[in-house]
Amino acid sequence: MRNQPAFVLTSGEGEKIVDAASGGAVPPLTEAEIRALAKATYTGAEAIASATLITRIPGEIRGRKPPLWRVEFAHWNKPTLYFSPATGELLSRRHELWRIFDFVWMLHIMDYDERENVNNVLLRIFTWGAVLMASSGVWLLFYSFHRKKKKKAMRG
Repeated sequence: MRNQPAFVLTSGEGEKIVDAASGGAVPPLTEAEIRALAKATYTGAEAIASATLITRIPGEIRGRKPPLWRVEFAHWNKPTLYFSPATGELLSRRHELWRIFDFVWMLHIMDYDERENVNNVLLRIFTWGAVLMASSGVWLLFYSFHRKKKKKAMRG
């Protein structure tokens, strides 16, 4: 973003940018720089509705370390871009349709906490219940055909 050579140092505390020429610390990106970066990244024509440095990570981008810049655009779909405050790297993109999909995915895999575990106990119980119901349906199908043949043979 700033067109200068730099090193990205990563530690348990997060990322730190060091100027490659002087060795001095490079300050995090400002809101104006993040807004310019977001406008350059976003392909739509809508204006930026908000740009916020967040310290509490929302569920839609779980797994990321705070702080992050959250830039939302004024569009019916609420496109949202998440940027690293240290490097300006685009970390994630979200919009309303993705949020709806995420909710439906949560219902589908029956993981109501993290929305990631496709091998949870509740899902296993319902899966085996469905297998048992399908198996009993197949058994009833063969059982009913077998009975009809016996009745015809007895009449004939």
